[in-house]
Amino acid sequence: MAQFNGKFKLDSSDNLGEFMKALGVSEEMQKVGASVIPEVTIETADGKHFKITTATSFTTVLVEFNLGEEFELTTADGRKTKNTYSLEGDVLKQLETPADGNGVSATYERSILADGNLNMTMTIGTIVAKRLYKKL
Repeated sequence: MAQFNGKFKLDSSDNLGEFMKALGVSEEMQKVGASVIPEVTIETADGKHFKITTATSFTTVLVEFNLGEEFELTTADGRKTKNTYSLEGDVLKQLETPADGNGVSATYERSILADGNLNMTMTIGTIVAKRLYKKL
């Protein structure tokens, strides 16, 4: 999906603190997460293999994956997770589960809006956080 290719910078965030708390992120890492302004670069040539790079003043995380294939990832806050991405219509969906099976699962939905900006909705049960990234 070529529409996902691009570089985006965080513009606004809603309910991130509650989401991170539900994930079990430490208070210290919650403060870091709330203070940084990430730039996200999404790359795909064929719509099946993706690279998502998230860069902040704190760290840079590269996630490379094929749609439908589960892989393990250590998150920026140190959690070991299993992840699977899928494309449903124009929405890039990510399911993140704890690698050891203990803890909560989260879903992340990324979509490109009509103005070219990136919308991300993050959900754990009834807790929903939203982030809007402006296209650079």
